Amino acid sequence: MDPAMSQLLQKIGPSFAESMGSVFSMLTGREFGVVPGTTESMDHEAVSNLYTGAVVYVKATYTKGVSGHMIFSLPLQEGTQLVDLMLGGDGAASTELAGDSRDALAETFNQIMGSANQALSDLAGETLSISNVEIFSTEAGQPEGLQELLGAGSFDVLSLSTTQENLATTIHLLIPDMLSEQLKRKLGMGQPPEQVPVPAPASAAAASPSASQPSAPAPTPVAAGPTNSGSRQSSVDTGNLDLLLDIELPVMVRMGQTEMALGELLKLTPGSILELNRAADAPVELLVNGKQIAKGEVVVVDGNFAFRITEIESTDTRIRSLS
Repeated sequence: MDPAMSQLLQKIGPSFAESMGSVFSMLTGREFGVVPGTTESMDHEAVSNLYTGAVVYVKATYTKGVSGHMIFSLPLQEGTQLVDLMLGGDGAASTELAGDSRDALAETFNQIMGSANQALSDLAGETLSISNVEIFSTEAGQPEGLQELLGAGSFDVLSLSTTQENLATTIHLLIPDMLSEQLKRKLGMGQPPEQVPVPAPASAAAASPSASQPSAPAPTPVAAGPTNSGSRQSSVDTGNLDLLLDIELPVMVRMGQTEMALGELLKLTPGSILELNRAADAPVELLVNGKQIAKGEVVVVDGNFAFRITEIESTDTRIRSLS
């Protein structure tokens, strides 16, 4: 594995480990520990031999920022144990993953990717997002079917050791080489160092100019304007702000939020009511790029919902919050 790829996996590994541990713990109500481990390059045959028995592959397709697939692999038995824990069981294993169990595992990794992509987006300085994940299962030691399932090329592989009192396994993060190259560019890995001009030797700088090249006139001094020590200077440098004004940012109005077990989520039907953690007369929040900048109320304008601002942060605070 080239040093840039090893550096990339070491940088993003903690983000995926933290996201996975947090989501597993939240959905099962039990404390999970996830630690990034070894990194190496593998072909389809090596990937097919990571486990024995049946294997589950979780494939997420990037739709923004980069293109390609991010893939997780884990043993089928441990995958069904994880789903049983999420559905309120004691971690019983099953020989198949179907129906609600498959949907539950897909939603779990969809949340993991959403959380990890937020961290990657912060590192890249732009939004990285995926479509919904897909679940596949196959037998270990069968590389011939993996190329069609996972795509061509080799993979950069990161192991994620998962521990919990009823479940301990290793989940592998597989990054196809084409996606690896995009991520390295986005995160500034493996780029050549910026060339710094070498100053001319002092003897050359001190040499008298040639008679055929007149020396440049000295710059005209410019008088400094009066200063106002009493004026309050902005803490935000807006010198290049005009260059950023056309950037599009996601804007969301949040009425409230709640937490629920995955088992309850899967039981939702049309007509179900979710109680939020906000009083009916409390102000609604306006979030830009995931950060709150204002409060207000929902109104109706020309038959459409709208948002009337009642409180808003200062311009400086808003700029700092979006950096």
